[in-house]
Amino acid sequence: MSESRGLPPSLLDISNFSDGGLKILVVEDNDSDFELMCYRLKQGGLKYTATRVDRIDELRRCLEHEEWQVVISDHNLPGFGSEEALKIVRDSGLNIPFIIVSGSIGEHVAVEAMRAGADDYLMKDKMARLVPAIERSLRAANERRSLATAEQAQRESERRFAAIAENIPGIIFQMQSGPSMPRPTVPFVSEGVVRLFGVPPRLFLENPHYFFEQFEPTDAAALFEILMEPPRPGVAVTWEGRLKNYGKRLDRWVLMNAVGKPRGNLFVWDGVLLDISDRKEAEERLVNAKTELRLVTTEFEKRREQERGAIAREIHDDMGGSLTKLKADVAWLNKTLSPDPAVQEKLDDMLELIEHLLTSSQKIAKDLRPGILDYGVIPALEWQMNDFQKRTQIQGTFQCNVDELDLDAEKNTALFRILQEALTNIVKHAQATRVDVELFVSENELSLEIRDNGRGIENTDKLKETSFGLRGMQERVAAFEGWVDVSGSLGLGTTVMVSIPISNHTGGAEND
Repeated sequence: MSESRGLPPSLLDISNFSDGGLKILVVEDNDSDFELMCYRLKQGGLKYTATRVDRIDELRRCLEHEEWQVVISDHNLPGFGSEEALKIVRDSGLNIPFIIVSGSIGEHVAVEAMRAGADDYLMKDKMARLVPAIERSLRAANERRSLATAEQAQRESERRFAAIAENIPGIIFQMQSGPSMPRPTVPFVSEGVVRLFGVPPRLFLENPHYFFEQFEPTDAAALFEILMEPPRPGVAVTWEGRLKNYGKRLDRWVLMNAVGKPRGNLFVWDGVLLDISDRKEAEERLVNAKTELRLVTTEFEKRREQERGAIAREIHDDMGGSLTKLKADVAWLNKTLSPDPAVQEKLDDMLELIEHLLTSSQKIAKDLRPGILDYGVIPALEWQMNDFQKRTQIQGTFQCNVDELDLDAEKNTALFRILQEALTNIVKHAQATRVDVELFVSENELSLEIRDNGRGIENTDKLKETSFGLRGMQERVAAFEGWVDVSGSLGLGTTVMVSIPISNHTGGAEND
């Protein structure tokens, strides 16, 4: 084994691998040819370190224990040739240039060596080509390494993608659509279709329309409409649909989320399709629970109003009648007994107490169920507004576009209680000086609008856990498939809008 070092100046940036320059391993058994090679390297201004070996074991040992940038090999050596040397270098896993330099090599042998992985070959009488050959081979090796790194990164990316696609509860897909296509197609689906649809991916690849045939026709048609619209850059589109039931007991739902981009005259959509059957089932259970709760609440309110009415009648008829009789008896005693000042004073106190009890019982009965409701909802709401103004000194108006309105007792009571709750909230929170109420009746629905000029309301106020008044209004209206909207701004008052559908009503002349 022998070594040689080149001149310090370097004309090849590609050869400046380290302070010692390019490390070259030369497989050569002739010292004169090795010296000639080194001379040509120096002539080319190459900064290098060259080591010569002429036995296979030395070649293997050098490849195992040192790092090399180039291997230059003679074609014919004692006991082996360049083909075996090339195989040893490639088997070592090193991706470095291998250049054959020979005194005589046939064209056929040279071609086979290049096919086997040699980077270049040249004749010993053409040594002037050595430095350009090294430079060219180094660049080619760099390109191979870059390509190998990119391919490795691509394989790693594909591996990660495959792992993600395998483990998501759905599939990854690519769709294509466009004005020139009668129907969208699906050229790619991930392996997840086996779990989601129960069929292998090849069926989708063999028939680009097979994907859409797995959905209920109406849902597939809705998806077609979405895909035929030009995509907006960076904006995802979503769609929910049902898989074909095929006689199964429960529907299976999927959610699509995809981002599209134009490609020529096509729209290309990349996205995911997720199984949301469990979520849909949970949503259905929640809706059913809410419906059941609403029915229970409605029935509770109905029975409570009935109990209120019964208690109000008991108070009015029984207690009111008894107190009235007691008042008459005390008045008779007041006239019959001797005019003793002490007795007269006691009887006067008793009359005053009985009068107070009569007033209280009448108020309690009225609060439990105002008798005015028996005359219809319009007189009841108008009376309520008048009573509100007397009690609070807050100015207000009540207007209705019809003179008469025939509703069932439950709706009459619901409207009365909603206005009652709204007026109570105004007194407690609004700091208003005016309230205007309007009942508007159309052919299919009625609307109750309550406006005040108070401090207003914020969204956070409507979301408070203690907003039982608003929740009570919503529950009462929901029982009739209506809705409640509360809006307002700070300092600009609050508006409560209630809408309830009506199947029929009797309307009188409108109030112009």
